[in-house]
Amino acid sequence: MNEMNTEQPNKLCLEFARILGSTPSVINGVCTATRSRTNIHPTVLGRNAQSFMFVPQAFSFEKLDDEGNALCLGETVILEEEINPFISCLRENGIIVTALHNHWLFEEPRLLYIHFQSIDEPLSFARKTRRALRVLTKKDVGKSHENHDNTLDLAEKLCEKFHDILGGMHTFEDGVCTVMDSRLNIKPRVMGRKGRAFLLIPQMFVFESLTSDGKALCSGETVILEDELNLFISKLRKNNILVTAFHNHWLFEDPRLMYIHFVKIDHPVQFAEDVKDALQVLTDEIVKC
Repeated sequence: MNEMNTEQPNKLCLEFARILGSTPSVINGVCTATRSRTNIHPTVLGRNAQSFMFVPQAFSFEKLDDEGNALCLGETVILEEEINPFISCLRENGIIVTALHNHWLFEEPRLLYIHFQSIDEPLSFARKTRRALRVLTKKDVGKSHENHDNTLDLAEKLCEKFHDILGGMHTFEDGVCTVMDSRLNIKPRVMGRKGRAFLLIPQMFVFESLTSDGKALCSGETVILEDELNLFISKLRKNNILVTAFHNHWLFEDPRLMYIHFVKIDHPVQFAEDVKDALQVLTDEIVKC
């Protein structure tokens, strides 16, 4: 995998994130703003699924052109009853809706994910997106199960091993271990624009809700090329990892980008080793349009 590079956000990036009520960062040279919908409390396979993997909101913009416009991307977890009001608001503001689908199976409540893009001035895109986000409920949805605070020390130790196996950058917070990376060898264009955003070329792996038997809710996603997809699926299924979705996230991209999501209740280190084995089928060669 390729190590992600980060730097400090500039004033434009800070304002972009402020409008969206998100945390700013610069990943692969791209302003990225992230937050979680913490009012949604899902379970997946019967385990609490509180991580960014399950309740994300993420927004980014690429390099500005001479007119101050950029390729802007966004995505959010969304509930069924919110979908059409949210889509209507995006479309009224000229934002292209690019995908609507599940990422997971066996979740409660049902979680869907919507992706959208535009060539726009970043702060204008942020304001338009903020208008659409206002239709999303702020009420608590779902019911978390009991947390296992007695496993936090073990989870933190396992997180180091999880990261050592999978590489990339990692964090550990409130019992959630997250490893993030980017497939920087894939160099896509979207709507004719070069893209390096984490939203375009992500790899993310998480474990959470560790129990005393040493097993946790382990999940992953990666951008994947069409000719890699079935090889990768075969590797996952050989190790009894559940493939929960594969699909597009964006439109008008070259090469065509697919995204695959997968999950298992497993020992985190074993899950990491099985995923690393599956990742070996993905090309390290430069791929561009």
